[in-house]
Amino acid sequence: MKLSNEAKIGIIGIVTLAVLVWGINYLKGRNILASTYTLKAYYSETNGLETSAPVLLNGVKIGFVHDILLHPKNNPPVEILISIEKSYPITEGSRAVLFSADLLGTKAILIELAGTDRYLEDGASISSSIKPDMLTSLQSQMIPVMNQIGTLTHSLDSLAKKLEALIVAESTTETMQHLSSISRSIKSSLEPGGSLNQSIRNLESFTDMLKNQESEIASFTSHLNSISEAVDSADILVLTQNLSSVSHQFNLLMEKINSGEGTAGKLVHEETLYYHLDSLAMDLDALIRDLTKNPQNYIHFSLFGKSGGEK
Repeated sequence: MKLSNEAKIGIIGIVTLAVLVWGINYLKGRNILASTYTLKAYYSETNGLETSAPVLLNGVKIGFVHDILLHPKNNPPVEILISIEKSYPITEGSRAVLFSADLLGTKAILIELAGTDRYLEDGASISSSIKPDMLTSLQSQMIPVMNQIGTLTHSLDSLAKKLEALIVAESTTETMQHLSSISRSIKSSLEPGGSLNQSIRNLESFTDMLKNQESEIASFTSHLNSISEAVDSADILVLTQNLSSVSHQFNLLMEKINSGEGTAGKLVHEETLYYHLDSLAMDLDALIRDLTKNPQNYIHFSLFGKSGGEK
């Protein structure tokens, strides 16, 4: 049977269209010639996941994202339909992990299989999770650091303002002037002829003198050691015992005097001796007064001997 040119053109057009459709889907990551089944995964957000994104198992593409549906009233609100080739059955308990496939942030889904013997059927739900990419991790770690840097910058700015106010303050200016004056005074004192310079020279001279008298100081120290050894070797215990005995005897003597025993005790406690001494003092005073007024009654002398009436 001979085909007409029109039929040939039609067949070629159909084949070309089929190849074109297959190529477009292939470029999208879909193999329309392969038999697939669908699984559902739910996420709180897609992080930029697009339809036709690859679904991987151990790094091998086994399917693609067929559709992304948003249900605002549900929790989680995002439903993702995953088409997987039937030659790759997924066991129950497996997980669909949303992650970044490259540094540019292209999203994909990674299937983590669970070690069970039962498989998910077409239209079943699979557990899901989101793995943060490197940029997200860095961002989450950098945000607290940036906040701390901002706080530190604010603190440094406040400190700079306070320092500026402190420098501009009159009291600070006077303090700086005083410090400058003190510095000049110290500098002049350290110059040759200054007080500090002279004190340092005196200290150096004294140090040299001590160094020169080192032998005399050593001899003096040895003499002190000899005296200390002599004192240590002396019978300090006997001396202490003698002093203790003398102290005890003195205490006994004082006790006897206080109790009125003996001559010393009677002199201290007897009032008769006091009255006798007082009476004797009064008599001596009267005698001295009378001797002063009437010395002739006690002393007789004549330049020419005795008179005729005296015997």
